[in-house]
Amino acid sequence: MLIEEVTAVLGRRPNADELTFIKSVMGSKQIRYLFPALNSIIMGDGQGSAENGQLIIGLEGKSNIIRTKAKMQCAAQGGKGQLKISFPNAKFLVGDKINSEHRKPVPGDNLIYLKAATDAEVTLLNVWNEAHLSAVTVVNQGGLGVSILSLCAEQELGVDLILTNKRQLGDYNSRNISGFLFSVPTADLIKINMLKNRWKNLGSFTVSNKITFSYRGNMIGTLPARLFHELHERRLPIIPQTMPKKEHSNANKYVKEPANFKLVLKKLVKAQQDLITLKFTPIRQRITPFTAINSSFVLSASDHPYIKPQEPRVGSMITIANAARHLVCLGVKPVYMAAAFHGGDLNNDTDRWILHELVSGSREAATAFQLRYVNGMITKNNSLHPIVDVITAGAGKVRCSPGFNTPGDFVTMIGSLRGETGSSMYADIIHKNKQVGHPSTIDIVMECRLQEVILQGIAVGLIRSAVNVSRGGLAVAIANSLLLGSDGLGARIHFSRKIRNDELLFGETQGLVVVTLCENDLIEFERICMTTGVPSTTIGRITDDGNYIFNDLINIPVKQLSK
Repeated sequence: MLIEEVTAVLGRRPNADELTFIKSVMGSKQIRYLFPALNSIIMGDGQGSAENGQLIIGLEGKSNIIRTKAKMQCAAQGGKGQLKISFPNAKFLVGDKINSEHRKPVPGDNLIYLKAATDAEVTLLNVWNEAHLSAVTVVNQGGLGVSILSLCAEQELGVDLILTNKRQLGDYNSRNISGFLFSVPTADLIKINMLKNRWKNLGSFTVSNKITFSYRGNMIGTLPARLFHELHERRLPIIPQTMPKKEHSNANKYVKEPANFKLVLKKLVKAQQDLITLKFTPIRQRITPFTAINSSFVLSASDHPYIKPQEPRVGSMITIANAARHLVCLGVKPVYMAAAFHGGDLNNDTDRWILHELVSGSREAATAFQLRYVNGMITKNNSLHPIVDVITAGAGKVRCSPGFNTPGDFVTMIGSLRGETGSSMYADIIHKNKQVGHPSTIDIVMECRLQEVILQGIAVGLIRSAVNVSRGGLAVAIANSLLLGSDGLGARIHFSRKIRNDELLFGETQGLVVVTLCENDLIEFERICMTTGVPSTTIGRITDDGNYIFNDLINIPVKQLSK
């Protein structure tokens, strides 16, 4: 079957040596589980450091298919990890770039493989600038062949592999290999001798985007790098035979509202504070459970509560928008992102389709928000349907806080509340994962406008505080702002919608931010919102009596919110 597929793509039959290499690469564990939509994120493992910046991000997971270590990915990006962000299924290692070299490989540069050892990362970083290394990538259990193909695609070059033994052609999917692959000019080969006997010259880069093999001075095979992309695309069943059933949009009518909203609020506030299995280590400065400051960057995180098998693309976009919105509320423009995709059972067509949609959604959101992918990873987890964890980052100072600080300031909601509770913390904790109302949706165009309005309002000094409405909904967001603000303050909120009370309080509508403004700035900010086409609604004021009142549904001293 394979030889017929290859012949169809090549327009000719491959020779025996070419077929051996093709079988080796296509047998890679990485190739089997990944597909074209993932290639630009995953296949370029460890290469996506922030262009003209100092941010690096390494990734690893409990069941990482290709077993790459986060510290190796950081070294491949030219630096060391300093801040660890731990999710239940993945670890993000964030740090600053040490090496400033931005050289790209050119035809004639040597392709070097450095075998991993205990000091490999340090040694690589020490030799980096002196030897003018470039195109550094991690070699992992996906196999050396996949890493070579990744480099060719990334650099839009080909490579001539010099074989010392034809048996090498069948070893490019070896799982027992780990290290680094990089380019170095011929003039600098002597400078990498400090790598001792652990490095090997595999061949050289060429101007054409082809993989060629030479043995004893003779070319024995030539293959276009695109061949493997096309083979994989032909094999992938994108649409499963059995699609996940859509959730019932009116399910909430079968669920009774709680008798005591105050108790529900306290449970959700505590749950959000405990959420984070997500941990920032070490904490340079923690602003909310979702944000922290590194030495050079502000980082935010978002996990997967909005990922549902029925709408994975939407859930992925929401996850990224949520992480970006956390930064925006601090006055920091999101610039970079990294994502860990957890793939469920990747032998199952439905799970593979969900993963495909997750990746497609992440790319769509990254494009809309003008985020640059720094790194991506996929893990295999048979106990879950595919999900995604995301961090976003931006450079600059924090210009705004989520805490309420000034009595008399107006509380204004930016965005339009729809009250979706279908993917909410309220549904998970209070109704034990029952379907309660509509699942969350996202308007990506309106989301972009909202983020611009918030950044502008903070930049010109109109917005005094801003908090993202995320887990727990509107009532929890306001509660958090009170807890993070000055002592003794309260809030009086009066806001109504033609929806259920639990949807009003705890619905997790996407694209919502609560801000505070002084009375003199209120009209100017509303003018900015109107000009941009973003809804704004003043819903209350900050008080100095220490009580949190929301309509006639909640009346509680702020001090009791966290007890």
